[in-house]
Amino acid sequence: QAQGSSALHASLFACMRARVRGAFSAGAAMPETNITDVRVPLPWEVAVQHVELAKRKAADQFLAIWRANKDREDSELRWGEEVEYTLVSLADGGARAALCADEVLRRLGPETGSGEDPRSSAGWRTEYGNMMVEGVTHPPFTWSLDDILLIEESLVWRRKELARVAKEVDGEVEVVTLSAFPLLGVPGCTAPAAEPSPDGVVSQSVLCPDEATSPHPRYQTFTANYRKRKGCKVGALAPREGILSEQRLSADEVAQMPFDLARRQSRERDPVPGHIYMDSQAFGACNCCMQATFLTRNLDEARFLTDQFLVLAPIFLALSAATPFLRGLVADTDTRWPTFKQSWDDRSVEELGTLRNSRTSANDFYIGAGLAADTQACAAANDVEVPIHEPTLTRLVEGGVDELMSRHVAHLLARDPLMVFDDRLDIDDTKEADHWEQIQSTNWGTVRFKPPPCTGSIGWRVEFRSPDVQLTDFENAAVVGVIRALAQAIVEERWDLVIPISLCDANDDISASRNAASSSLFWFRDFSSGEAKQQPLRDILAGPNGLFVRLRGWLDRHGSCSAEVRKRLEVYMMLFEERASGALPTPASFLREQLKGHPEYKGDGVLPVAFVHSLCALAARASGERPGQPGGELGGLLG
Repeated sequence: QAQGSSALHASLFACMRARVRGAFSAGAAMPETNITDVRVPLPWEVAVQHVELAKRKAADQFLAIWRANKDREDSELRWGEEVEYTLVSLADGGARAALCADEVLRRLGPETGSGEDPRSSAGWRTEYGNMMVEGVTHPPFTWSLDDILLIEESLVWRRKELARVAKEVDGEVEVVTLSAFPLLGVPGCTAPAAEPSPDGVVSQSVLCPDEATSPHPRYQTFTANYRKRKGCKVGALAPREGILSEQRLSADEVAQMPFDLARRQSRERDPVPGHIYMDSQAFGACNCCMQATFLTRNLDEARFLTDQFLVLAPIFLALSAATPFLRGLVADTDTRWPTFKQSWDDRSVEELGTLRNSRTSANDFYIGAGLAADTQACAAANDVEVPIHEPTLTRLVEGGVDELMSRHVAHLLARDPLMVFDDRLDIDDTKEADHWEQIQSTNWGTVRFKPPPCTGSIGWRVEFRSPDVQLTDFENAAVVGVIRALAQAIVEERWDLVIPISLCDANDDISASRNAASSSLFWFRDFSSGEAKQQPLRDILAGPNGLFVRLRGWLDRHGSCSAEVRKRLEVYMMLFEERASGALPTPASFLREQLKGHPEYKGDGVLPVAFVHSLCALAARASGERPGQPGGELGGLLG
């Protein structure tokens, strides 16, 4: 083991290494992740010695990518989406997280299908939870608007393919797209059964077994290193339905609570009155979302689209809200994001006053090239002070990168790398980018600006990351189909949606509220005055100069939009307009009503296992439903 590690640390890390290796039978291939190989990163007590070196090399690697690609132009644009699926066991009338994703991924391999048409092909990736599988578009969609018609077919084929292989592994396993498995953290919540390990070497959770985490070394080491760096285990807190006003905590109190509980050496399941306590990263990272990544023509376009997506992210999070249940209890929030944000907050107690939020918070400032050239507009838009890594800022500015982009990278590098490989410390920074990718991929905002890889195999991209995954393939297609059309309209007509970044932060908080899509006010730009004002989502989408009004106008002017594409997009937009008006519920509201109507629910905020079983069975059985389908079971959700 690396020099400087104590015998105890070496022993603990060896145990984790053995567990990771032992999870894969001899000769079995590691499921493809497109992130790392099977090498185990250094434990934090060793990795911390190399943090500044890793940051310097990350900055140099970004600079090399920038210099090689800053003038790049791509004409053959592509895009794709990612859906995170959950494997559940419904054996014996129960509902358990099926911990067999590693075996399912081995059988799937990195790709299945023809490889020529996304309607009969898919790519597969490891995710954080061993009950999770990520499916991706393969091959990517083209930039033709006609490819919007392929999304649903692709998702239907992909789900069937995953379900087929899952059934080969275990005939009791079903594939669902629930944003959060409702019983994670409840005793007996996994199949096979596993117990929490509060004295273990990974999460030290009293609620969630470490076996729920993928055995891939990225996730095992990540979890342990977060805990060690923070100085205690995580402690996410979601308000329970029916919480008293005097029980509510401020954001600062929530951030402080894990340290207070550690000082008390608390092993309580419910240590904070009125709140759902979640003490493992799995409670956030095992939640599922829908993402879409778009290749842009050039750097300027990617920066512009990133800024506009930052404004749209909380809007689509509210419209897709699907997370009312956590740890077997009913939450007073509707989306996964607050739990995700808190469960990956690696700030030490000393950093609570200097790092303003978790590394899974929404992006902290705009990066558009237009703002870089206008100091006054930039200051008005980026109205929040954020921490930066000063050596990175100096290095990039001196290397020719404009100050705004340099600050973006320096802000990412204000966070420490959580995975360091001892045999990768001296790589050639002009040919490889391990350190940059580790930092880039472990700052999880609602939007991600994605430079090209060091190989130059693809250009500048933007990833839209906020929506909760939806129950049906139709809804998931609607989310990415509308975002796809908006991306092109925004770029071609240069829609300026930017509002002060502090108001984007406010919108992110608002988006998690109960019934936010139809009941809350969001900050949004008034196109007649150019000023930001609070508006209901029904006006933001369908009011004068609303997003969908402008999108329809763009579609009218777009010569290559077929009648069939227009009709499909109308159906998709109508879904969100009706959610915003309250004519249709969000998935979160729909699930709450399903619970209230279940014969075993006592109205106490505790989910009966029988309800979760019936919910998972419904989610698996009705995943292919569309609006107005005769005999459908989801008419109350889809219309």
